[in-house]
Amino acid sequence: MSNQPVIDHASILYLSEADVAACTLTPQALRDAVSDAFAAQARGSALAASKSVMTLGPGHVFQAKPALMRDAGVTCVKWFGLVPPGQGTGPSISSTIVLSEMVSGMALAIMGGDGITARRTAAMTAIAAEKLARSDSRTLGLIGAGVQGHSHLEALCDVLPGIKDVVIASRTPQSAARLADAARARGLRATVTQDPRQAVDNIDVIITTVPEGASTLEFLDPDWVSPGAFVGAVDLARSWQRDKLSRFDLTVTDEHEQTRVLTKAGRMTWAGPYNAELSELCSGKFLGRVNHTQRVLFNFSGHALADLAAALLVYQTAQARGMGTRLPR
Repeated sequence: MSNQPVIDHASILYLSEADVAACTLTPQALRDAVSDAFAAQARGSALAASKSVMTLGPGHVFQAKPALMRDAGVTCVKWFGLVPPGQGTGPSISSTIVLSEMVSGMALAIMGGDGITARRTAAMTAIAAEKLARSDSRTLGLIGAGVQGHSHLEALCDVLPGIKDVVIASRTPQSAARLADAARARGLRATVTQDPRQAVDNIDVIITTVPEGASTLEFLDPDWVSPGAFVGAVDLARSWQRDKLSRFDLTVTDEHEQTRVLTKAGRMTWAGPYNAELSELCSGKFLGRVNHTQRVLFNFSGHALADLAAALLVYQTAQARGMGTRLPR
């Protein structure tokens, strides 16, 4: 990722969602790219600026998320829209990424950001799970069966190959059934339940992806989490009882400052304190759990560095394969 991009002064590369998917990036490649970006943040050579947020109502938000990687010579901004489920005819989340060359300021590529958002999020959770989940984890609980449920199933099975059983809790039986079928296609045993506690009790790895604007929040009790379990709160912990989050033995977030800012703005429920942030995991400054009984929370706030790392990898892959459409400047 250290190669400086070559500027085409006459055109910009456009990569559709189909082009991004056709790059067929492996979970390992995404983890490596995202981990390198956060390790660079620890060295001071990569950063993400504060999100610019416009809130129209509950679950109706627009955000601009910028980031920069000095060693790679690139920046990006992701324009992200979130609407309440069922409000529109399409997905509730949509995003577009603009990748630019740092020195000249010229745009290199415009690309669909939905697939990148799904898979870079799961890569972040998987990086945390490598350090914070027990390596002998066998059971996975998925609370929420949408896009993030599918991307996390793939990412976590790649990094924790001992997982054999999946318990899925979702508001909609159809989405739960689709995710269960995806799990069975991987050779896993899958159970669907309408009781979210069944996806927490005696489960080794628990992932919550409840959407913003959901009718029911804070319905999960941290006291249900078993000793030694790992929780990935992809939903910014909105599904967990906030007054009990401090009861976890070890807590990690993607970036301390961003989490504090988002909590103050009302978009996250708990500002910490946290034991570590993702850059400290990726750089080796923080080594992770110290015993098999610690109950661990990774509280996700969403980070533009992961978008940039994934977008750069997509761009490099598309360039090498001659993919995409050239648009005149």
